[in-house]
Amino acid sequence: MYNGAMKYVIYDFNGTILDDVEVCLKAENYTIKHFGLDREPITLDEYLHIFTFPVQKYYENVGFDWSKNSYEEVGRYWFDWYRALRDEYKVFDGVKEILEKNREKGNLNILLSASSLVELEKQLEELGIAEYFDEVLGIDNIYAGSKVDIALKWIADKDPKDCMMIGDSLHDLETAKAMGVDCVLVAKGHQAKDVLLKSYDKVVDDIREVELI
Repeated sequence: MYNGAMKYVIYDFNGTILDDVEVCLKAENYTIKHFGLDREPITLDEYLHIFTFPVQKYYENVGFDWSKNSYEEVGRYWFDWYRALRDEYKVFDGVKEILEKNREKGNLNILLSASSLVELEKQLEELGIAEYFDEVLGIDNIYAGSKVDIALKWIADKDPKDCMMIGDSLHDLETAKAMGVDCVLVAKGHQAKDVLLKSYDKVVDDIREVELI
């Protein structure tokens, strides 16, 4: 149970720790072509302005019709490309620095993601950063549902005042609000800075600008 001493910094993964926007965009355009959508490839600017959670809604924004293809079928094809392109994504500059800085302050690094837990742990090992995290929280499938339930279960025996969250999307903000914790959004991930600022003012350009708890 919570003893009032430990501080926790909760990090989103994709778009916050992992620089994978270009890979996601490339996989998306392969998926659009494969399923024969009558539209031009998505540009980076369009992607950053239409991406949202739940991911199923994002696919609808792209133009997918679930009466023609199932969400699971489309998601699986996209995911196969995403994994095939894994050599192209990397950890953001400054991430290891802030993880080490947080450890030096005596805090724990907690990873919270809408990614599959198995896939998440595999990626952390491949990227060589698994050792930086004291706890890894993910979902049990690849279709990127909400992580709010996982977050609420995790924080149940902790004081929200001793926690903060770092993310890159309004879904991370939603998750932080559900937990009752402070949040900072880094505008290098999957949603454009102007999209973030329309809903929230604690937005920075680089994770190294975050003031840790």
